[in-house]
Amino acid sequence: MKISNMALSNVKGNLYRYVMYYLSNAFAVTAFFIFANFVFHPSLNYKGIGGHPVSQMGVINSMIACQVIIVIFSVLFVEYSTSIFLKSRGKEFGLLSLYGMTRKQIRKYVFIENTIITILSIGTGILSGLVFSKLFLMAMEAFMDISLPFNISFKALGLTILVFFVLFEIVSILMLFKIKNKEIIQQIKSNRIPKEIPNFSRKKSILGVSLLVLGYGIAWIVEGAFVPLAMLPVIFIVVAGTYFTFTQFSIAVANKVLKNENILYKKVNMISYSQMIFKLQDTAKVLFAAAILGAITFTATETIYSFFTESSSISGIDTPEDIGIIQKGETLKDNQSIDKVKEILENYDLKINEFHTVKNIRIKNESKKINDNIREEILLISNEDYNKLAVYQGKDEITVKENEVVYNFPYEIIDYNGKPEKIKRYPLETAQLKLKDKVKEYKVSGELHDSVMSLNKLGYFDAFILNDKDYENWLEIAGDEDLVIYNGIKLDKWKNSFDASVEIKEMLGSKYEYSYYAKAIPYKSIKNSFGLTLFIGFFIAFLFFIASGSIIYFKLFNEVKQDKVEYDILRKIGTTEKEINKIITKQIGTIFFLPFVVSTTHSLFALKSLSNLLQKNLFANGLVVALGYLVFQMIYFIIIRTMYIRKVKYN
Repeated sequence: MKISNMALSNVKGNLYRYVMYYLSNAFAVTAFFIFANFVFHPSLNYKGIGGHPVSQMGVINSMIACQVIIVIFSVLFVEYSTSIFLKSRGKEFGLLSLYGMTRKQIRKYVFIENTIITILSIGTGILSGLVFSKLFLMAMEAFMDISLPFNISFKALGLTILVFFVLFEIVSILMLFKIKNKEIIQQIKSNRIPKEIPNFSRKKSILGVSLLVLGYGIAWIVEGAFVPLAMLPVIFIVVAGTYFTFTQFSIAVANKVLKNENILYKKVNMISYSQMIFKLQDTAKVLFAAAILGAITFTATETIYSFFTESSSISGIDTPEDIGIIQKGETLKDNQSIDKVKEILENYDLKINEFHTVKNIRIKNESKKINDNIREEILLISNEDYNKLAVYQGKDEITVKENEVVYNFPYEIIDYNGKPEKIKRYPLETAQLKLKDKVKEYKVSGELHDSVMSLNKLGYFDAFILNDKDYENWLEIAGDEDLVIYNGIKLDKWKNSFDASVEIKEMLGSKYEYSYYAKAIPYKSIKNSFGLTLFIGFFIAFLFFIASGSIIYFKLFNEVKQDKVEYDILRKIGTTEKEINKIITKQIGTIFFLPFVVSTTHSLFALKSLSNLLQKNLFANGLVVALGYLVFQMIYFIIIRTMYIRKVKYN
């Protein structure tokens, strides 16, 4: 029989050992081809793309970066999975040597096997890519607001075939050098060598847990600018702690369980847990790798999802009103444009919940001469107008006495506990105001943070709230050039107002430049950007998620023949199928979900650091992502468990 025929027969006969390797490779090829087909799409040229060229270039660069990540992932994944295959085939190589095959022939035999899997993976991946490319292009049309008709790029096709064929073959060749020269009897007996009872180091076990506690503690308490500085040390500490936890502490816990008679002698626990300690020893490094991969996956997804959900507040577009228009100078009495704004909103079926018109006075703050941190120009708003807006926005009303002012800082800074920061923003006890020839000093009786108007988006920063009588006194001497009329509009569904907001902007024209703000316009840009990032990030994260599960799959199914022998012995001594299924479920469940629990814990503490940096409580976002991945993990577990039990029973 030819070596090529032997390799083909072996792949057919041991398909269960290759299926996840094959599917994971095919998935990587699919992802790469879809992104390549997008990057080489003929509509993606600077003359044909709408919007700013820099932003479009950023999108394309992110796609290219994604392709590079997929290639790097594929190198590591293929190298690791091939290494596991080779280590598990000692007996097979020993028998082949016994039959007269040289090491060179064995390498050729393995190389042909890998080439068969490579060709199948690339073919399946490209076919899947062709099927899903249309859906991907439709998603990109929505994100980028451009037309992307279905197209198959031969450049993308050729690049995908070339990159992955060369990649898989080079990795396969490098892995062949791991096939060592051993005595034939050593290779044949490689699976029969009795396992020694696992030992663990008490010191290393304590060190592992201590490192995790230290890393978690730093991640929990570090704040502000110290978060980026602490990131690398914390990662190193947690990775080291995770390694010792899996290789030492997990075995220590298993030993403790074996000494607990109440647990050990309950039903089939003796068999389950006595085998578990050996499986933990054999899979410790695999579980460590899966846990770190999972932590990277969960943390990346939680971070991107948090930016996506918090995009409004993080980017500063969570303004009191949805649309703000300022009238001043030549537009001060332009009521026709304001009426036209209402008409446009009605044409788009956008319900106006609130429409506020507030007259502000632009005045000089002479206190600037005393303290440079004070702005020279400031707006005055009456106590009545402030309270009117505050009531609509669910804020407390205030009372300003005569000859006093309340300083209104436009931003409310919220700490991690959800409480406003109590930091004084106005540095003086008094304010000396001047308009024309009138100068008057007021006592600054208080501060309010978070404006009731979107003035900070329209060229104005802070304001003073005056007693109504004091305000009227200033209004009497103010001319048209000193007045700023603010029109604030609150819509029922502002997120649907992008098209109307753009039309209003075009209608108002250049005379309202820097005097018009609609948060639907920046919101769409930000949401598209974060949405695209979330899509790409989730895609890559899902790739890593499959990899972490596949690594465990490879380890389990490469030892399934030995496990089958052990379960056959249990059947002969009277263990029922139901009891065997329970044993398998406990063992596979522990192996499968232990890395998931560790990964989730790592990611939630990482998210706590991000919360400290952004001063936002993002824990709920982390739980949403963790629950989503738990659903995938449960489905993955059920599939693997079913395949494993079937293999143990019938093969």
